Amino acid sequence: EAVYAAQLREYLARYAAQSGEALEVCCFSDGDEIVEGYRAQYDIILLDVQMKFMDGMTAAEEIRRRDPEVVIIFITNMAQYAIRGYAVDALDYVLKPVSYFAFSQRLERAISRLKRRERKYIALPVKGGVRKLDTSEIYYVESQDHDLTFHTRSGSFRSGLTMRQAEEHLSG
Repeated sequence: EAVYAAQLREYLARYAAQSGEALEVCCFSDGDEIVEGYRAQYDIILLDVQMKFMDGMTAAEEIRRRDPEVVIIFITNMAQYAIRGYAVDALDYVLKPVSYFAFSQRLERAISRLKRRERKYIALPVKGGVRKLDTSEIYYVESQDHDLTFHTRSGSFRSGLTMRQAEEHLSG
């Protein structure tokens, strides 16, 4: 519905301004529009259940076949579809009328899920135990006196790993 699409665009702009997240928004008026030629290019999809040609559940099933990673959030006035959403691994439901607070909470949860998915960690053996390091926070690795020093955003950590072992941990 054009009214809800406009409202969600406003909420997305407001959320982007408040959170500092950069959002690129595409809008489709029916499920068949997004499904046609879908190439797994979206991070989050907001879907209404009721649409004219292809309903949101059918669209979600088609999208999920092609893209197992995309986060799907249903926005609907039909709470009875919540159970069917498990079949397409929907993250959440927002019931109409949509409040900004409820919407922003669901969007925050979706973005957090995306960020967790992007992170990769290594278990770094250090003196006295093991340190879990987010690979995106490593600036560089330095070799000193048969040890490696991992220089990261949160400090430097010395490990007995060899450079070859470090490369294996960080491959990919």
